[in-house]
Amino acid sequence: MTDFDPNQFDALRTALLDLQGPGPAVPRELDDAILSDARRSFAARRRKWVRVQRIGAGLAAAALLAIAIRVLIPGANSPVRPLQRPQLAQAADINRDGHIDILDAFIVARHIARHDPLDPAWDLNGDGVVDQKDVDLIAHLAVRVEGGKPQ
Repeated sequence: MTDFDPNQFDALRTALLDLQGPGPAVPRELDDAILSDARRSFAARRRKWVRVQRIGAGLAAAALLAIAIRVLIPGANSPVRPLQRPQLAQAADINRDGHIDILDAFIVARHIARHDPLDPAWDLNGDGVVDQKDVDLIAHLAVRVEGGKPQ
């Protein structure tokens, strides 16, 4: 085995220490130009970011206002007015037999399932679409009980 001699690496140690010395001199004008260009670039980015923050704050305020209106103003929760009780009872009698029963709900459900043409008058909840919600409303009206007596 060879003995380790720490003095044999003196030339390498000196070369490595020379690498850590001062780097090349940068002219002051070049350094100032780079710095001012960086400042302009960051200032433009900051202006864009501030603009985005302001737009976001405006959108958040508008959303908060819309929510407050829907919560605090009576009647604002339902933009479409459902039919009144006498009109609803008349419209829910789909087969016009004088009674609201589960057969009326079945007729609408069958038309929906078969993709048959739907009568716009069957839109009982007033949402603009004849769908399962309307079938559920007819079924609810058919089996509704108040005070132990069918209505």
